[in-house]
Amino acid sequence: MKKTKRILSLLLVAVMVFALASCGSKGSDNSKTSSTGSEASGAAEKPTATGDYDLYIFNTKGENADAMEAAGKAFGEEKGVTVKVFSLGSGTNSDDTLRTEMNSKNKPAIFSTMNSQALVEWVEGGFAMDHAKATNEEFKKLVSEIPEGFNLTDGTANYGVPYNVEGYGYIADTQMLSDLFGADKLDSFLAAFKTATYEEFEAMVHTLEAYIKEGTAGTVTLSGTDFATAAEKTGKATSLEGVFSVAGSEKWTYGDHFVNIAVDAVFANSKAASQATLADLEAGKGAFKAYAKALDLKTANATTERGPELINATTNGYDPSVANFANSKAIFLKQGNWAYENIKKANAEIADNLTFLPVKMPFTQDDIKVEGLTVDHMLESIPVFVPNYYVINDKVSDEEKELAQEFLVWLNTSEAGQKFVVEDMAFIPYNADPATTSAGYSLGDSIISYIADGKTLTNAYAGAPAGWSTDTFGQYMMENYVNKTEWTDADYDTIADYIISSWAEMANLS
Repeated sequence: MKKTKRILSLLLVAVMVFALASCGSKGSDNSKTSSTGSEASGAAEKPTATGDYDLYIFNTKGENADAMEAAGKAFGEEKGVTVKVFSLGSGTNSDDTLRTEMNSKNKPAIFSTMNSQALVEWVEGGFAMDHAKATNEEFKKLVSEIPEGFNLTDGTANYGVPYNVEGYGYIADTQMLSDLFGADKLDSFLAAFKTATYEEFEAMVHTLEAYIKEGTAGTVTLSGTDFATAAEKTGKATSLEGVFSVAGSEKWTYGDHFVNIAVDAVFANSKAASQATLADLEAGKGAFKAYAKALDLKTANATTERGPELINATTNGYDPSVANFANSKAIFLKQGNWAYENIKKANAEIADNLTFLPVKMPFTQDDIKVEGLTVDHMLESIPVFVPNYYVINDKVSDEEKELAQEFLVWLNTSEAGQKFVVEDMAFIPYNADPATTSAGYSLGDSIISYIADGKTLTNAYAGAPAGWSTDTFGQYMMENYVNKTEWTDADYDTIADYIISSWAEMANLS
């Protein structure tokens, strides 16, 4: 891929909260319908089903609505066709609108879905085109080269082309770390953190908490190397109120991406998780207990003391948690690169200093059930995954399918298409060469560095029963644990048992 350098003024606006990954509450006030190519663009609350287009793209990522519209227009002008792009507003649930369109006379030729769980509806309804039915040779080549871990599959066939990749972990401000340990120690600290054990991480958290709350200078040991805190707080360290900034009122804080680290230890990918047996879940109890211990450490050392106040939406919701971190009240924020723009809005001065560090959990090798996966790899890696996929509609005409294949090839391989993906959509291409690609902003480039080093995990939790991670498990954690001060070893067992029983119940396992 051609090397791309730019300065990002936009967020890698991937779907913020979970899905943080793709869409949220209902409503379509910000929806946009445009016919591009020979037609003018215009706003509408519903897609216009006039049929006056050659290719209809239903885009569920409202954050890239303008960029997708521009891409459709550029493709249309290049090919001499008319492209209609419909995008719902950012944070809008697209499911019902897409279902309506799928049952209309004018179905979209390209639509999108999030994962293998969401794919089921479209495969069962006969809408998702199996890539084995592709007719365009360039498209066949494109999909054959999608990395196995990034495929959208039902176990027998592949259906999707990734929008992009995203990643998450502990976000840190490197200037804060420099103020804590000295600028001359920054690079060695980052390297040592990545390979440190959980026990070293835990001891570091306690040392830093004492430094923040009591002003007690100390030394932390990571990967066998000592790092002394400054004798007195200086610079950004003077603003610290806790080691972690936690969105305590958000259920996904405890489910979704944090629990995914443990789920990754048990299942190789979301498809494997979706096929879990009760025995598989029970075998994961050790990993699930490790999750509980790590969450205890994080929430017990937050900017707000654990208890009723931590789950107060006014002081510890999503926006306050980002602001706390951005304004140097915490050292770490567990989030993804989609949070970049919000951090930048809260404090633009730190935007260029952000980096990802791995989420640590106290795994033993016995806890890990994925063949070939090691404790060291899990401690040194961050999850990198595909949040959304383009899918070709098998129920449109052959001409539309062919044009849909041409568009996806153009978007993902041509210089013009890739410019829209990287610069205008602010995405990290799924097929980016990490040796020659820059995302153009700190967190994106941090993800690329993990890809280059081969230090990535999957997003296996996406294969859990729909709604389990947030509405069931996340709710349970917020109601029963995050609102109380002390956790015990017995609590770790209870939490792990609930992960198993609630998942099994929702998946009808016995």
